[in-house]
Amino acid sequence: MVLVEDSFTIRRQLLQRLDTVPGLRVVGEAADEATALTLIGYLQPDAVLLDLSLAQGGSGIAVLKALRKQGYRGQVHVLSHQTEAYRAAVLAAGADGFFDKAEELELMLRQLTGQPEVPPPRPFDAAALHERLDQMVRLAVRDGSDLVVHVLAGSAEALQPLAARLITGLDGGDLVGWLGTSDGARLCIAQIDGEDAPPLASRAELQGSALRLGRAQLPDDALSAGGLVTLAELRALGRLP
Repeated sequence: MVLVEDSFTIRRQLLQRLDTVPGLRVVGEAADEATALTLIGYLQPDAVLLDLSLAQGGSGIAVLKALRKQGYRGQVHVLSHQTEAYRAAVLAAGADGFFDKAEELELMLRQLTGQPEVPPPRPFDAAALHERLDQMVRLAVRDGSDLVVHVLAGSAEALQPLAARLITGLDGGDLVGWLGTSDGARLCIAQIDGEDAPPLASRAELQGSALRLGRAQLPDDALSAGGLVTLAELRALGRLP
């Protein structure tokens, strides 16, 4: 699959969700018309996810028309925030589907994969979490964004259902994953511009439970993924204020 999207933030969120779908693999990314057409012509992917508005004043409809004129027969699904205004024109130009990128991503995935239900995202394991968090920290430092890391400590029985709720409630660019620990379960949540507590796990909800919450923020507390996680974990365990 080739992903054509000019917004770096949205592309990152889409890639993170696509990466969790069995059988899907992104082989190319583009932000403008020329790069998109070159990549798709070279790679001949099975499918293209195409933003309606592209960098440098580019048009997703123009890319779609050019692809069909060139004989490209793969699936092309167009994503936009302006679905109703452009739906007829996009479908007439040869798109297989036209979806609201904020509300209809799961519907698009079902149509793309031909599956009645696409497996929901799952929390990352410890190795994948640290790899993704390293990437997230580098991007936040580059962009000057605030990054908040939460660690919830408690029993696996208490954290498992909470993890399932968090993974569906967070924004696409946020992370949920398990820390590799030998003395108990730890759930890590990382958010750009996050709050004092992660969604669906407010301090009021945590009161009276066996779960404990720790928090660390970039750049105030640490500048590395490992540093942020360790501080948040020690605060969750009550070893640091």
